[in-house]
Amino acid sequence: MTTLRLAKELTALEKLRALLDAIASLGDRAGVVYLVGGTVRNILLGEESFDVDIAVEGDAIEFARALTSALEGRMTSHQKFGTAAVLYGADERVDVVTTRTELYDAPGALPTVRRAGLREDLFRRDFTINAMAVSLQPTDFGRLVDPYGGRADLDARLLRVLHNLSFIDDPTRIFRGIRYEARYGLRLEEHSARLAHACIEMGLVGGLSSARLRDELQRLLEDPGAIGGILRLGELAADRAIHPHLRADSEAAALFERANALRDELHADVPSWRIGCAVLGRKMSPEDAHTWLEGLNMRRRDVDRIAGAITVAPRIVERLRSERLRPAEVVALADPFAPDAPLLALAMEDRPELRDYFTRLRDVRIEIGGTELVALGLAESPRVGEVLAELRRRKLNGELDGRDSELAAARDLIAETPDA
Repeated sequence: MTTLRLAKELTALEKLRALLDAIASLGDRAGVVYLVGGTVRNILLGEESFDVDIAVEGDAIEFARALTSALEGRMTSHQKFGTAAVLYGADERVDVVTTRTELYDAPGALPTVRRAGLREDLFRRDFTINAMAVSLQPTDFGRLVDPYGGRADLDARLLRVLHNLSFIDDPTRIFRGIRYEARYGLRLEEHSARLAHACIEMGLVGGLSSARLRDELQRLLEDPGAIGGILRLGELAADRAIHPHLRADSEAAALFERANALRDELHADVPSWRIGCAVLGRKMSPEDAHTWLEGLNMRRRDVDRIAGAITVAPRIVERLRSERLRPAEVVALADPFAPDAPLLALAMEDRPELRDYFTRLRDVRIEIGGTELVALGLAESPRVGEVLAELRRRKLNGELDGRDSELAAARDLIAETPDA
């Protein structure tokens, strides 16, 4: 793409219009400014949605202040790192950084940052397709800066690291690469794939901090290309590097796809990443599942839901295969681990009892509560909860059909209660 054509592409983008006008209004105060990284990649791919990242060869925070004024926005900054975020309009955001390089003291460690020129700034990035920049200076507006062949790799649908230590410096780049492959139809070129395998075999993926590993898994499983990402995770043997009993295979991908489709169809409130963790961990023992999830520093609620799905979903399927359960029994089976476990069970085997649970049974409620029971003469005690549970059980089984029948059944139950 020529400079002229790229300049036209940029000026035609509604998302950039106010920003480009503001930069132009700064004149010489704008300095040497570039669109960089994923912003350039997505524009070249024709993506309509993209984050806006700007690199400045100079004082990024001073530039951000001037830009904030021109856009009548607001700014947050981090002086230590030479970065700023400019917020403007309804919900627009521009991230501004000083061009810099990064030095890694150890594999997977956070880098030490120092100022550098644009070429070095681009070289610190993960892949060549993210190591491009576009000038926003009036004198050469739209000029593509591509020192490492990112445009050619993008055209060839290849994902290439910039140097041999890239994955060792930051093993999370393997997960990022998997996401890019699945989302954009790219493929790690042969040498980069060998480097990824070597990093995994060295145990550097499993050695990531719990928070970074958790965040990367969540991003991968929430990505639009997550199904392909699961398959690639297994192809690279990154699943077993995360945990020996994790299984990212074709069965996992199919189960993940079915569970997500059912989630959307049945309006079950389960995030894709939680479904994905349960699917990947489906071969784990209950003890292994809890240990793994707790080791990722997840919230207790998420640990319980995912571990419950891993452990209980197969048991739900087996119970429904072997017994004919009444509606209240289905609810008693599904409710304690809902919605994750019954959803995964339904993805494992399309059981009408579970469809009935999601479409009807889980929403069945009785019309009376503890206040009515006390008014009927039942003292406040654990017995109140027991009576309400029994009333719901009867309603689920079709034995009660409204408030009057519930009150009548409650009177009978209270009459059976000693000292009521």
